[in-house]
Amino acid sequence: MRATRRGGLPWLSGEIRAVVASLARLLGGMSLFFAGIRLLRVGLGRAAGRRAQSALKAFTRSPLAATVTGAVVTAILQSSSAVTVMVVGLVDAGVLDLYQAFGVIMGANLGTCVTAQIVSFRGEGMAIPAICAGLALYLAARRRMYRDMGLALVGLGCILCGVDVTSSAMSWVADAAWLVESMVVLGQVPMLGVAAGAVFTGLIQSSSATTVVLISLARQGLMDLGSAVAVALGSNIGTCVTTLIASMGASRTARKAAMLHLAFNVAGVACVLPVFRGFVRLVEAISASDPGHGIANAHTLFNLLSIVVVLPWSRRFVDIVRGGPAWMW
Repeated sequence: MRATRRGGLPWLSGEIRAVVASLARLLGGMSLFFAGIRLLRVGLGRAAGRRAQSALKAFTRSPLAATVTGAVVTAILQSSSAVTVMVVGLVDAGVLDLYQAFGVIMGANLGTCVTAQIVSFRGEGMAIPAICAGLALYLAARRRMYRDMGLALVGLGCILCGVDVTSSAMSWVADAAWLVESMVVLGQVPMLGVAAGAVFTGLIQSSSATTVVLISLARQGLMDLGSAVAVALGSNIGTCVTTLIASMGASRTARKAAMLHLAFNVAGVACVLPVFRGFVRLVEAISASDPGHGIANAHTLFNLLSIVVVLPWSRRFVDIVRGGPAWMW
């Protein structure tokens, strides 16, 4: 006989069990996603990451070269936070100046869009083959580089599987009327969405995780593209928290490098907000019907446009931030 409490109430009602099961799937999906990011980062980092720091030193002579280098290194390491923290360390050590550092930071913002594009890919049928192929390559290969690439392939499969599990786990949210109404408000007031994205990303220290949640909600029909784009814009600001923390206790110049990261992202969001509706329509025009691709494309387009606008004036932008009030440093 099923155990019940006095009064005839079941120990766990069907609705509560469904929510608990969904939360367990959500936790499992996010765990798979973070494990995949870790494996992909380790695999690619071992295969090519040993040259990453040397590349940052050697290929940052001009703003454009620094931006391209930052984008490539971030795409390899799969972590803009890792690259920007590395940049702060190199500035603190006197290896890079602020002009070089700012170029790399701009490129890191663009390079992290690779992760967003991977996350937006519907890979339900690709996850298991990728994991199996990666394991086979890792176990069979003799050369270290091929084994590292196999590890990265396993990580890619885990990312795709984690996104799929997370999306399915979000179905229970449809019954939470207060949350659905909150999503509608975020779409009507983009500034609230930006603030929510900044706070959420700052707390969890991962813009990629924010992207996973947004894509999952959008694919369940619980968040429209406008709301998701607003939160995604805010995630660009929230991800600066890691760099700011890393700069604590460093030199004044290193703290200015971290502030450059924050100022660049805040300025970009401030420029998009007045034309937010037009920006969303542009994203819709270049995206397929899948809202996941729309969110990833919005993230990429925002960072690309920010670089195009600021790059010609990058030295002036650095001078403005560097000349900020003394209390900031």
